[in-house]
Amino acid sequence: MNGPRRNYARPLGTFVGSGDSPLARLQEHARLLTRLQRQLDLLLPDYLQGAVAVANLEQEVLALHVQNASVAARLKMLVPRIQEGLWSQGAAVKEIRVRVRLPKRSTAQAPQTVREIDGGVLAGLETLRDSLPERSPLAGPLARLIERAARRRGS
Repeated sequence: MNGPRRNYARPLGTFVGSGDSPLARLQEHARLLTRLQRQLDLLLPDYLQGAVAVANLEQEVLALHVQNASVAARLKMLVPRIQEGLWSQGAAVKEIRVRVRLPKRSTAQAPQTVREIDGGVLAGLETLRDSLPERSPLAGPLARLIERAARRRGS
């Protein structure tokens, strides 16, 4: 075992960019999408820049994602001009599809604000409740409101 030592450590770039590996194809596709995004940004009017994202290019069909239907409608009117502009810049795009992709909602919900009824207002509501006829449709809901407000004030 006194033979020459082999160095098996090589930079990751030699594996990723080499040959026809899946990582090399993925990296090349990512570069293509980034280049298309830059070209698209140059073709879009100011009011649409930043609102349109290149999602994918597959079999010469370019998929674009937008955040709402208003942007999608405006973009669809510009599709022929954009397609022509991409062709003139060397991008082989036969069709452009626009999809609305809503942003993901966060799982954290905003805390609910608990509102308390002022003591004077609560006393006025109790006076109103006592003055209502027994079969008034307002009597039941008003009684529940007063009961909940009194419990919150007591806690």
